[in-house]
Amino acid sequence: MTPDEVISVFERLNVEGRADVPLDDAVAGFAAWLAGAWDYLPDDDIALLTSVGATLWREGFADWRK
Repeated sequence: MTPDEVISVFERLNVEGRADVPLDDAVAGFAAWLAGAWDYLPDDDIALLTSVGATLWREGFADWRK
C-alpha cells in the first residue's frame, strides 16, 4: 500500500463518520497500542510513531486549552 492509499483510507473513514473519536481517546488508544508494541519495533519506527503521538497530543492539548 502506498502513502497516498493510506491517506485515502483516512479520508474515507472521516467521510463515513468512522473517524469521529475524541482526540484524547485516540491518543490514549494509540499510546496503549504503542506501549504493547514498543519492544517489538525498531528504533526508527519508534521515533516516527512517537513523533506522530506527540503531534496528536499537541493538537488535542491545544484544543483543550481553548
